[in-house]
Amino acid sequence: MSSKLLKFIAFGLLVMLCQAQESAPLNPADMNKTGMLPPHTKVLGERAVAAFAKKDWAGARKAYLEMLELDDGNALIWANLGAVEQQAGDVKRAIECFENSVQFNPKLAASWTALGLLVQRQGDAYRAISCFTRAIHEEPEDARAHNYLAITVKGLGWTDAAEAELQKAIDLQPDYGISHFNMALMLLERRPPATELARRHYEKALSLGVARDEVVERRLKE
Repeated sequence: MSSKLLKFIAFGLLVMLCQAQESAPLNPADMNKTGMLPPHTKVLGERAVAAFAKKDWAGARKAYLEMLELDDGNALIWANLGAVEQQAGDVKRAIECFENSVQFNPKLAASWTALGLLVQRQGDAYRAISCFTRAIHEEPEDARAHNYLAITVKGLGWTDAAEAELQKAIDLQPDYGISHFNMALMLLERRPPATELARRHYEKALSLGVARDEVVERRLKE
């Protein structure tokens, strides 16, 4: 049952692009955290978003590459191109894009998280931990990063650390269903299992839209 803890929720970055196109950050500190697209790339950005929505990865890629010709050091463009390559199935290229993103702006927490997800799926747990930890450093209240960090350290057998990170995720975002589901799994794996507490988290996850799980429900009845 522990393998279920390794399920991730899909992660995309196109929202970042849309927000950055609509308005400039309020101050330099905000800009460092969220990134900003060059003002003269609005049309290309809209084309990229439209292509992404249609799952036209080639079209979205073309638009972002044209944007990079105008500003090849823009971290947000690299991040969105990374999201395209990730969706297109080119993991190696996606990793390269997110690496460029954090190189040009190491304060982009979302790029660190995306990079962590990709390298974790390639089996590089220690690098993933480094990426998620950096994401949390840049954005301490990002519940998703805490959840992903929990999943990764659990894979290394660090159960106490995993449970602590899941609790942080829940504290930061009580309506984050997948963190409640993962916490239920953790509690059922205790020896002895904390069944009633696990049941509360599982029921909370269901109320938040997480799908029922036959293995979990069987364990809760034991």
